[in-house]
Amino acid sequence: MKKLVLLLSGALLLSQGIQAQAKQRKELLLQIGALQVYMDYARKGYRAVSEGLSFIGDAKRGEVNLHRDYFASLLKINPKVRNYYKTAEIISLQLEILKTCRKTHADLKSSDLFHGDELDHIRRSFERLLDHCSRTLDELLIVTSDAALEIRDDQRTARIDALHKAMMEDYDFCISFSREAALLSVLKAADKKESKHAGVIYGL
Repeated sequence: MKKLVLLLSGALLLSQGIQAQAKQRKELLLQIGALQVYMDYARKGYRAVSEGLSFIGDAKRGEVNLHRDYFASLLKINPKVRNYYKTAEIISLQLEILKTCRKTHADLKSSDLFHGDELDHIRRSFERLLDHCSRTLDELLIVTSDAALEIRDDQRTARIDALHKAMMEDYDFCISFSREAALLSVLKAADKKESKHAGVIYGL
């Protein structure tokens, strides 16, 4: 019983210590985790246009590899730039865009309500979006890893701000486009149901 109390007390103290440090660690953990995910994309040679939406299904949770050269280069940069929260947010937004594109495309395809041309338009729209996101991430990688790049730290953060704005715009477009497509799917389903009902009534 005494050992149990000691273990529980130790766990409580550890928990309190973790909570006290959570705020300081949160951004760093998010930064490292997001950058690891991006390096996994880089390792797989991600290019949205050439590989299409099928790549999204290859992004496995937890299957992330460290890129030693990248982090070695990252460590040479001023910590204020290296730990800038917008860097992780850019990559987190990209992950949300990937998930949304994948889900929307899969849902519309399985609904069997859209013609081939309509699905092609949706797929091409997502591919253009993902291609733009890929270019944004490529530039982010350069800005945050190339310590030899002859720009000042304030210029680095300014560029990250611009990339963050671009990714936010892509995210907003993705959400808006996906919602419009989902609404169109609902309208098509209602129209199909109404037509089927009318056919039953009038024997068509």
